[in-house]
Amino acid sequence: MADRAERSDVSRQGRQPRAVALRPYGAVDARGLVHRPRVRADRSANRLGTLERHRPVVAARHGAVPTGRSVRDRADRRVSVRGGRARSRGRSGGWESRARADLRLAHLGGAHVARTAEARLLRDARGVGVVVTRAAWVLALLSVPALLHAQLPDADSAFARGDYAAARAAYERVLARDSLNERALYRLAILDSWDGKLVRSLARFGTLRRIDPRDPDIMVSHAQVLAWAGRTAASGALYDSVLARYTDRTDALAGRARVIAWSGDLDRAEQLWRAALERHPDSAELLIGLAQTLYWKGQPELAESYAVRARTLAPEDRTARDLERELRAALRPDVATSVDGATDSDDNDFVAQEGRITTSLSANLRGTLHAGWRHGTDPRGAGTSYGGGGVVTAALGHGAVFRAGLGARRIESDTGPAHPLPSRTLLTAELGVGLRPARYAAASLGYSRAPFDETAGLMRKDLTIDALDFSFDVSPGPGWSISGGGGGAWFSDANRRLSAVVAVLGRAAPGLQLGPYARIMGYRVNGGTGYFSPDRFIVVEARAVYVWQQRPWGIRADGGLGTQQVFTGAARQTEWHVGVSLSRGWGANNELSLVGSITNSAAATTPGTVPTEGFRYRTLGLRFRQGL
Repeated sequence: MADRAERSDVSRQGRQPRAVALRPYGAVDARGLVHRPRVRADRSANRLGTLERHRPVVAARHGAVPTGRSVRDRADRRVSVRGGRARSRGRSGGWESRARADLRLAHLGGAHVARTAEARLLRDARGVGVVVTRAAWVLALLSVPALLHAQLPDADSAFARGDYAAARAAYERVLARDSLNERALYRLAILDSWDGKLVRSLARFGTLRRIDPRDPDIMVSHAQVLAWAGRTAASGALYDSVLARYTDRTDALAGRARVIAWSGDLDRAEQLWRAALERHPDSAELLIGLAQTLYWKGQPELAESYAVRARTLAPEDRTARDLERELRAALRPDVATSVDGATDSDDNDFVAQEGRITTSLSANLRGTLHAGWRHGTDPRGAGTSYGGGGVVTAALGHGAVFRAGLGARRIESDTGPAHPLPSRTLLTAELGVGLRPARYAAASLGYSRAPFDETAGLMRKDLTIDALDFSFDVSPGPGWSISGGGGGAWFSDANRRLSAVVAVLGRAAPGLQLGPYARIMGYRVNGGTGYFSPDRFIVVEARAVYVWQQRPWGIRADGGLGTQQVFTGAARQTEWHVGVSLSRGWGANNELSLVGSITNSAAATTPGTVPTEGFRYRTLGLRFRQGL
């Protein structure tokens, strides 16, 4: 009772407690467990807390007379009850006029009972919070499709206008919310294949095929990427599956014929192209495919006629435009020239210039005229050689090409003004056959006869070489190449050389290839020849090749580091080389390039000297090619 003077919920007259009504229009405050007013002026209202625990359980009413007796609660504690003598009941015997006990909530069983109302409010407030949280999650999940539908048009628009970086980013955002979105997966698989990421592209197509295994668009695109990855058998089988259901689908007909051509069966591929063109004579894709196949078969003039038709039907098609330019460049005359110079740490130098002109002689025949000049110096004197010749190249069909050439070379050398050596003229010749059994495979076998005139010292030897060489180049997959060769050379001084070389390059990053290189060479006579002729020479290198191309500019850099052994049983030496080429191109096959290299390879040492690791050989050259 002592605290009533300080309580605002007790009236001044008698300081009797009265009920405090909860204010209407309140907002839920879960932590306060009460309804709090929305406006600032109502924040003085009493909250349900300590004051309410001391409130009468039944509010005082007019006519209720307090009594002065005591009652016991269940805990056998005395509870003070204010009251007085009860008034007599009326006829009705109702309880309304009966004296009411002034029981406070805090006296009924302790604090755990007094807080029951608060606990109930807390439980209800928490329940409201859970419902609100779950509703927010449901709304967020329901909004995902709307967000995806908003992002897909942006991605498709970027893809259509050629902004592939923005399209990729947008499709990736779609996949982050929906990992099985078909459109995003399909477009990303296409972009990956265009970027050369064929493994990732095939993985995405695998996911798409599991989602929708019978979608013809997905099947055709999947087959195309399989072909780019070198899996021609799987690609052809998938194209056949599409054509079994859609017999006139143009892209499937073109894809199957293209796969057959890439596998090396050019005759069957030509038949498939022509059969497809009977159904779709105005298909630019089919015309381009037939033109490419005819070009690979060595029929550029016939191929050009189909390329022109394709360009007429699809003037904006980049493939048709590039193929037409390439075919016209292959048919029209072109000239090429080169200027090269070299020097080494033994004071051997030379400068050389070569030039040629090539033109078509008939549908399957091309002719080349070439001429060259070379001047070399060393501490003993100088020498010069020059000459020319002609080469005829004929297409045999089935990817085979035959070449034959004849010429002459004149050599003039001296050891000084007082002791000139007589001049002489030597016959030069070449024969060769080139094969292309598949799109990514080529091989050649050739014979040549030429003077041995690389340096001034060799020009004094009056030597000729008859050589027989074999070479091959295979690309088993995108970014991979395996090349090699071997042969023998017979010298006019009765010496003989046998050699073999092999190299493997694999794609490590965009534009970068890494791989091993090995070469072995040996001479029958290894002393007193006046030129580098070890009984055995071995080189093993780790090589790197980087190519960057952004029209019209291009850069190619290559380097190698390894070991070399000169003569059987000799100590191994560190071997290395570095080369760089900078080029600028225009038109179909016009190009100007600057090339340079440096090495310490013993194969370039001065004749008759013992090679050391301190040896250096440097070259610099300029190349030019122009179509007429």
